[in-house]
Amino acid sequence: MSTATFSIDGLHCQGCVQTVEKTLSAIRDVHSVVVDLNVKGLSKVTVDADHELRPDEVQMALDSGGNFTVV
Repeated sequence: MSTATFSIDGLHCQGCVQTVEKTLSAIRDVHSVVVDLNVKGLSKVTVDADHELRPDEVQMALDSGGNFTVV
């Protein structure tokens, strides 16, 4: 199992957190997504998956779920 942490911009509320959790959970082999919301800056997102997630893979998933950016 691989754990990766990403800084994500664009999360402003619990609705955004739920969207990101749902969107990233849909990536193949992802087991868990934990979002540490920071409404005044970058939020930290930790993802556990069977494979190492690349930032571009996470960004592609986020593009389908809203206006969020991997920094």
